[in-house]
Amino acid sequence: MILKNAKFYLGGHIAEKDIKIEGGKISAFGHFSGEGIDAKGLFALPGLIDPHVHLRDPGLTHKEDFCSGTRAALCGGFTTVLDMPNTKPSTTTLAALKEKRKIAAQKAVCDYGIHFGATKENFAEVKAAKSPTLKLYMGKSTGEVLVDDIASIWKHFDGFPHEKPLLLHAEDEETLNSLEKLGIKGRATIAEKIAVEKARLIAAQVNRLVYFAHLSTAESIHMAKLWEKSLVEVSPHHLFLSSDKDGKRLKEFYRVNPPLRSEAERRRLWGSLYEIDTIGSDHAPHTPEEKKKGAAGFPGLETSLSLFLDAHNKGLLALPWIIFRMAENPARIFNLHSKGRIGIGYDADITLVDLKKEWKVSADDFQSKCGWTPYEGMKLRGKVKKVLFRGVLAVEDGAVLAETKGREVLL
Repeated sequence: MILKNAKFYLGGHIAEKDIKIEGGKISAFGHFSGEGIDAKGLFALPGLIDPHVHLRDPGLTHKEDFCSGTRAALCGGFTTVLDMPNTKPSTTTLAALKEKRKIAAQKAVCDYGIHFGATKENFAEVKAAKSPTLKLYMGKSTGEVLVDDIASIWKHFDGFPHEKPLLLHAEDEETLNSLEKLGIKGRATIAEKIAVEKARLIAAQVNRLVYFAHLSTAESIHMAKLWEKSLVEVSPHHLFLSSDKDGKRLKEFYRVNPPLRSEAERRRLWGSLYEIDTIGSDHAPHTPEEKKKGAAGFPGLETSLSLFLDAHNKGLLALPWIIFRMAENPARIFNLHSKGRIGIGYDADITLVDLKKEWKVSADDFQSKCGWTPYEGMKLRGKVKKVLFRGVLAVEDGAVLAETKGREVLL
């Protein structure tokens, strides 16, 4: 396979070369004769890596599964996704992990990883699973995984290998419950800040790496970063949507955990761009019927990249910022050694985008099962045109062309 007339970052500078692909790997750059895929007019990004998705398999497959979710990922420019443990059953036992692995191996059409989940009692299971990551929920969200007492949190922080990413849903359950008793609803920012402070102090005490998922306020990010081994993820909806601006438009579809913040808070979050380590879509699909009954979560795989490309076109951020936080840094953090870069010997996972393509968001065009998007009707500039997955043209113009076989990458 030869990708002709490719324009991409190489060694920190934009190059215009052909990319030669052999055995699913990038083998050379230059100008090569022969047939290939023409990338003229497009910009080549490394295949994106989403460290935070909920593919709902097993047990909740009416709203997503490993097939539909990974098809959505490919169409959004992601060639690797890392799945969260709050399925049914939760991925909190070795048996549940083995079952999810079996399902994913049969269904996934892009590469995938599976985060293991923490509970108040499953310390032996965590050890037996030998997972390279662990997800701990300090506040309730979708599913039944919750670790809200200091003793259990501390035990997981100290017991899980300190150099491996321990991922946190940082909202303090005691604070949320106390606020609700006082009549204060809406998962106030103080619950996030208290959880971040607890986690930061415990992480510093036991000297471990900690990864804060979907932080939603600038202050939370600054607090997290007071500990040198803290990593911070932010989700697109907290950067691009707000309760003031989008709450009335979304109506009963607005719920997400952590919630959308005020427009002023959203703008402050943009001021923390260079403290952010990764972007995680927190792709969390629910059906419209479930949303109307209060389910919390947004689908995001098929809109994340375009939202950031649109911001790039508006002069809000540079392309290298996007590449670093949506490809290079997730690969480094989660030890995906052959991914995240366009380089010799790396997987030939390449996302080709038309930086100037204007389009209107419509869930009718998406692969996700859930059938809706919080960005419905928005006009964005910048769109995925083609995706190569290990050298195979897997997506073109929103259509999945090849039913490729995904592999597990968190091992």
